[in-house]
Amino acid sequence: MLTKITTLTLSCLAAIGFSAACAAEGSYNVNQINIPKKPEFMASLGIAKDAKPDLTKDQKTQLAGKAYHEKADQHFMSVHAQKGVSCNTCHDPRSLDGVTWMAVVNKPVIRQTCQDCHTVQADVFAHTDTHDKLDCIACHMPNVASAADYSTDQKAAGPKALRRIHTYKILVDPKASSMVEGKVKVGKDDTGKDDTAKGYVMAKDEDGNGYVDLMWSCARNTPADYTVFEGKGCHNAATSKLDEGLIYQDQKEVYGETLKWQTPIKEGYKEIAGAIPRMRKLLEVTRLSPADQTDARLLLDKADQIAAMIKKDGSWGMHAQNYLLDQVKTAQAYLAKAQQIMDKGGYNKIATK
Repeated sequence: MLTKITTLTLSCLAAIGFSAACAAEGSYNVNQINIPKKPEFMASLGIAKDAKPDLTKDQKTQLAGKAYHEKADQHFMSVHAQKGVSCNTCHDPRSLDGVTWMAVVNKPVIRQTCQDCHTVQADVFAHTDTHDKLDCIACHMPNVASAADYSTDQKAAGPKALRRIHTYKILVDPKASSMVEGKVKVGKDDTGKDDTAKGYVMAKDEDGNGYVDLMWSCARNTPADYTVFEGKGCHNAATSKLDEGLIYQDQKEVYGETLKWQTPIKEGYKEIAGAIPRMRKLLEVTRLSPADQTDARLLLDKADQIAAMIKKDGSWGMHAQNYLLDQVKTAQAYLAKAQQIMDKGGYNKIATK
C-alpha cells in the first residue's frame, strides 16, 4: 500500500461511479481530495478521512478538462464509439453542478448501465457463482494508471495516478499490454511544432481498438480498486487478501487460468454449432413421422438457442463458467435426443464433432 503521498502531478482518479481531483499543470496537496465513505482508500494514500476538497473554479475546470480528454480519447478507440455511444449515452452531465463531479469522488447520475444494452451478458452473469459481488465495470473498466504515470511493475503496490479505463474490451492474450511505449506530446518547440518524448500510450488491437489487458482486468495492483471483492482486492500478489491459490504472479498465469475456464466452453460450442446445420440437412431427407419430425426440430431449435446465447455472451465462460458449461451439456443432450429420433429413419448416426 502507499503509505504517504504529498502531491499528485498530472494525475487523477475519474470514473463512471467514482471520480477524484487531479493536478493539471503542476501539483497540489492531496489533502484536498475527499472520498466520502471510503476511509480505507483514503488511508492507503495517507490522507485524513475527514479531508475536504478546496479547489478554485479554474482548478476544477483544468482538472475536469484533462481527465475528460483522456477518457474521451480512450472511448473513441472503442467499438462503443463506432456504434454511436457517446459520453452522454451513459452519463448525465446535468446531474451535478458544472465540473465539480470531476474534482471530488462522488456518484453522478448514470443514464444507462452496461446491463441496459448488454442484456444477454447480464443474464449470463446473473448465474455466476464466483464473482457475484462484482459488476461489469470492476473487470471491464478497472482503475488503471494514467499514461503519464504508468509503470510496468505490476508487483508494486500500485501507481498513484488512477482512473477508470474507458476501452471496455478485455483482450485475452498472455503478452498484450494496455499501455505501450510511444511518443507523447510534451509541448511546443521554438518553431511551434509539437515536441515529443518517449512515454506510454494506449495500445490498439488488430482492429485498431483499445483494450484492457488481462493483468489489469484480473490482477491489477492498485489499492484504489476498493470496489472489488469487498476490500480483498484482485488476484495480484502485492495487494490481494485472497487465498494464496487465487493470487497470480504474472499475466501468463492469468492467461492460463482464463484458458481453463474458456476452453471447455469453446470446444463445446464448436461441437454444437457444427452439428446443428448437418442434422437439419439430414432431417430434410429422413423418413420420419410428422410427430417425430416436429420433436427433432424442436430439440435442434433448443440447442441452437443455447449456441446463440453462448456466442452472443462472448465471454466463453468468464461471466459464469459453471452455468455455461451446464448449458453446453444441455445442448449436447438435446442433439443426442434428436439423433435418436432421426435414427428411426434407418440412417447411421451422424458424428457431431
